[in-house]
Amino acid sequence: MINYSIQELDMITELPEPIIQHIMSFLTYKDAAKMSVLSKHFASAWNCFPSISFDETLNMGSCARLKGKPRLDKFLSYVSGFLSRRPPRIALNIFCFSFNLEDSYEQPIDSAIRYAIENKVKELKLDIVGRQKFKFQAHYNLPMKVFSAHSIAVLSLKGFMLEPPQNLTLICPSIKELNLEKCKGMQTLKIAGEKFKIVVIELCQGLDKVEIDASNLESFSFGGEAHSSCRINLVTCKFLKYLSLRNAQVTDEWIKHEVAQFLRLEVLKLVYCMNSCSNSNLKTVELRNCFKLQKIEIYARSLNTFAYGGDLKPSQVIIYSPCVHAKLSLRADRGLSDHWYKNLREFLACFDHCKELEIDCDMDMALIVPINVRKNLLAPLYDLNYLKVVTEQKPKNINDLVDGLMWLAPCLSKLSFISNCQEKSLKFEYDIARTIEDDLDCCKLRPIKCWRHSIRKVTMENFEDCENMILEKFLAESALRLEATSREGNACAEV
Repeated sequence: MINYSIQELDMITELPEPIIQHIMSFLTYKDAAKMSVLSKHFASAWNCFPSISFDETLNMGSCARLKGKPRLDKFLSYVSGFLSRRPPRIALNIFCFSFNLEDSYEQPIDSAIRYAIENKVKELKLDIVGRQKFKFQAHYNLPMKVFSAHSIAVLSLKGFMLEPPQNLTLICPSIKELNLEKCKGMQTLKIAGEKFKIVVIELCQGLDKVEIDASNLESFSFGGEAHSSCRINLVTCKFLKYLSLRNAQVTDEWIKHEVAQFLRLEVLKLVYCMNSCSNSNLKTVELRNCFKLQKIEIYARSLNTFAYGGDLKPSQVIIYSPCVHAKLSLRADRGLSDHWYKNLREFLACFDHCKELEIDCDMDMALIVPINVRKNLLAPLYDLNYLKVVTEQKPKNINDLVDGLMWLAPCLSKLSFISNCQEKSLKFEYDIARTIEDDLDCCKLRPIKCWRHSIRKVTMENFEDCENMILEKFLAESALRLEATSREGNACAEV
């Protein structure tokens, strides 16, 4: 038997440095750092690694047991020591720096940023707020040379400030993606650059106006604080494909006229203020918590997704699109009066032409129109083929819910229930030719017959055995012409 020494079998340490760095790139930053202490070759590869990530929350620099200023001193000391050990002029792909600032530490932070810029970093991420969700800690006064650095293509800043508050113009020759979050000290922000593709601005205090001069911009997202009055100017952004505005001072007229100029716009997401918009290339429109919304008009033949979330209002909804999938998230009135159900019927009738309708409601009972209310109303979704209902919990009475939903949409091909990430479905086949016979008292005086007259076959998918039995009995008693029911994977059960 031939005995090999450990050194003879250790092939990985003989790998070229770029391959070792490639292996390290699949590890977490903390595990890659641990790997670097196993050999001098690994340590050399680590010291030249093109990506650097400093995160105080990972207890770097043995600061786990410390708090406040001693913890931050220890962490920043670790950062300075690490950077001093790296060879000079090593090009950086990514430089991330994240910690919770509680005092003035500009010198060590400036040194770290200067190191990244001098080593031609491509992606710079600075999180000076750390992971504090609800508090604005002491902000960092960022040096303006960051924005003019020619190597930076992606810049993410969280927690920087300007003192005193001022109007800021950022001319960024090389940046393609800019993210600003929880920054303050800006009253008016103007961003200019021919290479911009993505701009995201979130929760920046005191911001009154944002103007973007970037003809090649494709995506813009703005999220203001509650009651924000920030104005948005995107006139030059003719190639915009994605637009998301939350808590911005955007009037209905702005939406109506300005959006029409974004000829390539595909996704529009708004919170507050929308009346109508016309854009033939729109593919997605999302409206959330639009409390003042009274009317929606969307002219977009390419639209395939419309999402609405908020209180049910007797709003007029006009969507000019032949194949839209609508997603409605509704909050029900706790009283569930007759007025609620009449408003529900009026609102749902606006989506009768949809290819698919998904309703997410916090109460199952809110979707079951009482019998006495149905007598004076017509079904709102007669032409709908596919209805999907999302509930937090399994329906308490599956029969009542099916009956209520089938009254809303009496000609469904498929009815699905989704709860706890599980989908259960009913598929229907009809005998349309026989629906004209007036053989049930429930619809004698109605021009349109209910679902009970014409269902010939029902296929049940993914229901539990007890639910299958309950539904089979209910359908057999309720559907006059039902010939058969079947379960997915089971033999057909004759009625």
